[in-house]
Amino acid sequence: MIDYTKCPLYKLTSKKILKHLLRINDNKFLKQDFLATQFSPYIDRKGKPRLIEPPKNDVKIIQRRIKRMLYKIDFPDNVFSGVPKRSYAQNASYHSEYPIKSMYKIDLRGFFPSISRNTVYNFFLKELLCSPDIAKILTNLTTVDIEKANSIDLEQIHLFLQSKKVKCTNHLISGAPTSQILSYLVNQNMFNDLQAISDANRIKMSIYVDDVTFSGNCHISNRFRQQVLNIVKKYNYKVSKEKIKFYTKDYPKTVTGVVISSNNKTKISNHIQHAIVSDFRVIKSNPNDENTKKRLRGYLSAARQVDKTAFQGIYNYLYPKKTKK
Repeated sequence: MIDYTKCPLYKLTSKKILKHLLRINDNKFLKQDFLATQFSPYIDRKGKPRLIEPPKNDVKIIQRRIKRMLYKIDFPDNVFSGVPKRSYAQNASYHSEYPIKSMYKIDLRGFFPSISRNTVYNFFLKELLCSPDIAKILTNLTTVDIEKANSIDLEQIHLFLQSKKVKCTNHLISGAPTSQILSYLVNQNMFNDLQAISDANRIKMSIYVDDVTFSGNCHISNRFRQQVLNIVKKYNYKVSKEKIKFYTKDYPKTVTGVVISSNNKTKISNHIQHAIVSDFRVIKSNPNDENTKKRLRGYLSAARQVDKTAFQGIYNYLYPKKTKK
């Protein structure tokens, strides 16, 4: 069981104290109808289409304060969803600590928009034990009703949600600072059920937002895999069938973008390596190309989470040391 007592929001009943904690000076930031207008949802079509619901800066600042309070909670070692000092690379490394005989991975389809407002509210009310009015305000700040938001692309958003078989239009925000950490917290019952069957079968499980990975030095049976799918279905979520992966001992495995080799070593994916080399060539020819430089920094950061010394020459080029006078 998770201990919530260190979280400043735990058992909070005073609206005055909540406003003080979140530094809210205007009551309109407590109301759902106003907060919905602070979002401009759209479908990002760069690469694979994604729903993005970015909050305006004033709301994002408040959400960051909520996130810092949720950080006070002690999370299980196998949860990497927005937890401080834990990364996607560590999520992969978690499965490379002993020889893997088999690995099973699932991806929860349309995860954030599938997490309903009521699910979030029940977490603040029943787990953090906030009073109903405080739970409602915190839910207002961490969910969005796309029907009331400032979207010029509402028809396309509905089509996108239909393609993901998501019926929920009032949901956890895709693009808020609080969403990764809440995606785990509000779904603990489901993840606890998955953990229970993993423990019973001596299988290791980790959670990184919508990616759930199971590994073991034993064979992961069809029965176990079906149990996983049944639990997800029980909580009204769906698994992306095209992203289900099953690996056996002799094959390289990819976990949250990190390759685990057949001898259990973590490696930077070929995709990231090629992207770094390609973007660096562009930068060398066009040193003022800031967009490519920004993207390259992102790829480089991802690579060096796996290997702290990776692409040292490119790193030195992007981050030259200042010479002392």
